[in-house]
Amino acid sequence: MKTSLQISKVLNSPALFCLLGGIYGLPFTGVLQILAALFFLYAFPKSKSIYTYFVLVIVVFIVLKTDYVDPLAWLIFAPLFLIIYLSYLIYSKKINNEILSK
Repeated sequence: MKTSLQISKVLNSPALFCLLGGIYGLPFTGVLQILAALFFLYAFPKSKSIYTYFVLVIVVFIVLKTDYVDPLAWLIFAPLFLIIYLSYLIYSKKINNEILSK
């Protein structure tokens, strides 16, 4: 579990760095963040917040496929919110020594 959390932190760091590429870096950021989220899910399968993240990702892709919203606004603000939310989840999670001893 500790290794999975460390891997998700390591994957999230270059994902944040890819944001410097602007709109061109978003696909790389997205892929790395999904991988980081999967490792986080493996480390903490009972965490409801990671499931919320995956639901939000699915909602963003569904909304992008519809014609009801401005896709440019969703392409800018939704990924930024998801990046901040996942980064908060990953970097704020602490591993208890009790969990590691089991």
